[in-house]
Amino acid sequence: MFTNKKAWFSKSVNEDIRRLWVSEGGAIVCWRAAEYLFSNDASCCDTRRIFDSVDYVEDRATVFHSAYISTCEKTQSLESVLIGHYVLPPASVQKEVRSAVGRFIWEQGEAFKWTTHQREASPCCNVQQYPVNNMLRGYVCIDELRKYSGELHDFLPGHSGYSVSKVHI
Repeated sequence: MFTNKKAWFSKSVNEDIRRLWVSEGGAIVCWRAAEYLFSNDASCCDTRRIFDSVDYVEDRATVFHSAYISTCEKTQSLESVLIGHYVLPPASVQKEVRSAVGRFIWEQGEAFKWTTHQREASPCCNVQQYPVNNMLRGYVCIDELRKYSGELHDFLPGHSGYSVSKVHI
């Protein structure tokens, strides 16, 4: 299942998960050479080093919760498990994320994760089948977007009379 895929594992990840990765054909490498970075604890010192790295700040690295691997094992498929649900944000961001979307998928009970993915028949599923947490909300279908033919510019807060502020509801 993980053949020819390279991963780094935080010290916070259980040894059984690492063995599963290797038994399914995956390799364990240093974090800079890895395609996947797995951790169970955003506050673990090795995971914090990644969050503090230039690679993470410049969006060249993403840390995932290792529950992704066990969910893939249960479904016997990488295609039916949405890895985006397993993004592990820094500890300083987690409280804010929880207040916006609820518990993370790896904080749900095992039965919830298993039945959710068991229902999914294909890699592309209807939004209604997504778990209640970590789901996309208010999305627009690409077919509904109007074509824009003008020139695009980067948005820089504080320039050209625009600013960004957080609204507390």
